[in-house]
Parts: sequence; structure tokens; C-alpha cells
Amino acid sequence: MSENVPRKNQIERLGKVVFDCLIIGGGATGSGTAHDAALRGLNVALIESVDFSAGTSSRSTKLIHGGVRYLGQFHFGLIREALRERKRLLNNAPHLVKPLKFVLPTYKLFEKSYYTIGLTMYDVLAGQSGLPNHRMLSKNDVVNDFPAINKNKLTGGVSYYDAQFNDSRLNVILAKSAEMAGACVCNKVKLESLIKENGKIIGAKVRDILSGKEIEVKAKVVVNTTGVHIDEIRKMDEPNCKPILAPSQGIHLVFPKEKVPCHTAMIIPKTSDGRVVFVLPWEDHVVMGTTDTYIEKISEEPLPLKEEVDFLLKTGNEYLESKLTKDDILSVFSGLRPLISLSGDFDTKNISREEMIVVSDSGLVTMGGGKWSTFRQMAEDLTNKLIEVGKLMPIADCSTYDFEFLGKEGYNENLHLTISQTYNISHETSKRLRNYYGGEVFNVLGKQPVEIIQGCSFFMEEAIYAIQSEFALTTLDILGRRLRILFLDLKMAEKMIQPINDTLARELNWSKETKESDLKKAKDLIESLQNTISN
Repeated sequence: MSENVPRKNQIERLGKVVFDCLIIGGGATGSGTAHDAALRGLNVALIESVDFSAGTSSRSTKLIHGGVRYLGQFHFGLIREALRERKRLLNNAPHLVKPLKFVLPTYKLFEKSYYTIGLTMYDVLAGQSGLPNHRMLSKNDVVNDFPAINKNKLTGGVSYYDAQFNDSRLNVILAKSAEMAGACVCNKVKLESLIKENGKIIGAKVRDILSGKEIEVKAKVVVNTTGVHIDEIRKMDEPNCKPILAPSQGIHLVFPKEKVPCHTAMIIPKTSDGRVVFVLPWEDHVVMGTTDTYIEKISEEPLPLKEEVDFLLKTGNEYLESKLTKDDILSVFSGLRPLISLSGDFDTKNISREEMIVVSDSGLVTMGGGKWSTFRQMAEDLTNKLIEVGKLMPIADCSTYDFEFLGKEGYNENLHLTISQTYNISHETSKRLRNYYGGEVFNVLGKQPVEIIQGCSFFMEEAIYAIQSEFALTTLDILGRRLRILFLDLKMAEKMIQPINDTLARELNWSKETKESDLKKAKDLIESLQNTISN
């Protein structure tokens, strides 16, 4: 496979420099840490074996939130931290992170007072958040906010605010921001082994998956932020180490907005397995999730279990006026949570989502656990630990508190009107473009963008930008993590495979064999997801 020049230069740099830190894993934690460390003036390398946010970090419930359900578990510290970080993200990346109103419906007289007590505490923990406090709703208020709701015995509800975001877009911009700050950033690069000297890790052997070339990377500290793969990396270091991972699978179902008309999100406060389920508008569709299923086998492309799909449909339908069926599902996505359990407790719904840092005798630094909402604080904590372990010498303090992400400059909520007028496209499409790229949108689209396929509202210029400027190297990179269509509509994604594959082949000068292999992987995954829904 041929590659673009920027990536080639970064691959060459991997083998020529002694880095302060080599970060393995390009999800939220790894990319966030690379960004923080690079901004502090450290010499950073970040490698990712698949794609940035290819795993858990692209498969979240799309919420930046304190976690209302954690109130019942008394995780007040985690809630306060997440709500503080929510405020920062709303300010630092307003095109990617936006306020979202939630409705918590009530069907019994005592529920409204009960929920109000918890949400009052939530407001207190949020402090001066910039978002409205909770308030009580009448039955009519609830129906106006969430028309799809089951009105039988509905007494009213309570509303509160959190925030919603585009997880993959933020992850890719984090990696890009790290690169812009000086980090060496490479996807499709896999860790093969750790290099030790006198019992201490001094680097790693990695393999460029595209060329097959093996590279020795020297680093003062090696960092393991591989999510559900952290124990695999820890065993490379210490074969007899005790596992600390308790992986949990969560799935989400996606429906057309016409099937679940709503202006706000809804939280289903108590399910049969003791969790909560969210039903929320996202990307002009409606997402329902999530589940919490302990799993033993780790997969790069986890597929939902039949019982998980059935559980969400049953739970959701109890709160919806018109009942949903499998035929209504447009897409489904599954993520594996990298939960940490030192006690051996695998009841994953009760395991804290707080992060944990572990340092081995040889100096391997591992971070596991955590959640998207607190990624910035996690990255700050981890960078501080790397400086301590590696005796590194940063030239600046942490500066991510008020870091303005690419796209904030030139962004405003009415930008979609200018986009619509400039390109003569619908307001719905213009809002998506505004939210994906912010003030960068005109650099992405150029003079006159062309749809990838007629009527899809996604443009070829976006695909080319993803290849040239956002590390995209495969059809699934673009469909899944740059344009998000794989997560929204499998049938539409299937139609877009061929033109995107053709564009990649042209841009990257692929061989016939590479082109066919990429095409097959995309088709096979979509077929697997479609079969999962229909079975």
C-alpha cells in the first residue's frame, strides 16, 4: 500500500528520535495525553494499531455528562470532576460539544419529588455550569419535549441538562492537535514487543502495518493506553502479572427520527438490570442505549448479542407510544468498556468508571478505566505521572484547560446559515457540517462540493480531507469515524463503500489487491452488523 507523504515522514521519525514518551493506543486517553504532553514541550510519539477511536472511544453514548446514575452509587467526586470538565468542553469545542436537555418522565406520584432530590444534588455538584438547573415538568411539558413518549399513566417529569458530542470527531481532532503541537502521530502501527535494558523499558519494537516494516522506537517512558487491550500489553512486560481488566460490552441501537419523534433526550431511570437507558437525538437520528454485559473475549469489531438488542427494544418500548421493532433499526454499534477491577469483582454495572494508573517494576505506565467526560483531566494526571516516572523536563505547565480546538475559530451557532447560502444546501446538512468542522468548514468543502452519492448529504471533499488531513487510510476509517454514517444508517453506508474505496485508491495510489481487500473488509463488517440486527 502506498502512503501519503506526511505519514511517511512520521514513520521515518519513529526510528530516528529518542522520545520522552511513547504512547501505545490512540483512543481518548492516549490522544489526550499525547496532546497534553506535546503542549508541555515533551517529545512525544503516539501509535495506534487500527485508527484513532477505532475501539471504545467511537462507540460511546455520545454524552459529556456527570452521570446522573452515579448519584445512587455515591460517586460524588467522579460526578463533580466530570461536570467541571463538561463546562470546559462546552467552551473549548462548541462545534463538537453542545448542551442537551433531558426529560426524566414520572408515572407515579412520589417519583417527581424523589428525582428532584437527586437532581438538586446534581445542580450543586455542577456549580456555575452555564447550563440551566433542573425543573419540574407537567404532563403537557413532557409530551411537548418528547412526543414519542408513552402517555398512559404519565404524570409529568423532571428536566435537567447535560452535553452531547461527536466522540470520533473529537478524538481525531485530539490526535491532529497533538501532531500540530509537535508529536509524532501514526495510526496503523502495532506494538510487537518491549525493549528492556537492565530490567527497565527503554523503548519498543513496532511494526508499520502498511509496509510490514519493523521499527525500533527509543523512549524514556512507554505508556499503555490501549483500553480493553491493556492486560495484553502488561503481559508483554510481565508475563505473570495479575489481570486488572473487567471488560464490559455496551450496545446502542439507531432509529430514524420519524420513528421516535423527540426534541430532547429521555432517560429511562430504572431497567430490569439495574441500569439506566438513554433515548436521545443524535446526528438527525435517534440513539437508544446502553447495555452492560460482562464479556471474556476481546474483539476489534464487537457485535451485539441478540439478547442485548431484545433488551433495549423491550425496555425502550415500555416508555414509547409507538412500539419499535428490529425492522426499524438503521444501525447498531457495540463498544467494550475498559473497566478496572483489582478486587476480582466482574459485576460490571457496579464497577466505578474512575481511572487508574499502574506503574510496573520495569517502568511501563498503564492507565485504564475512566470515561470520555473526564479525558482531559485523565490526560493531565497521566502526563504528570510520566514526568515523574521518566524524570522528564517539560518546558511548560499543562495548558489544556482553555485549549481551543480546531474549528472553534470562526464558529458560531448561526454559521450553518452561511454554509447553506454559500453552497445552496439544506439547513440540516449545513448544521451537520457546522458541527463537524466549525470554522474550518470552508477549507474542507472548497468552492463547490459534490455528494459522494446523490442524496446522501455527505461530500467527496470531506472524504478527501479525511485522507489528506485526518489520518484516514481505509473505507471504514471514513465511513465509521470521520463521517459517522456507519453508525447511523447501514444501508446508506453500504451504498457509499464503492465511491469512497475508489477515492482512497486514487489518493493513496493503491494496488488492485489493496483496493479489493479494503472493499471486502467494509462489506463484510456491514453484512455482519445487518445480520446481527435481523437475527
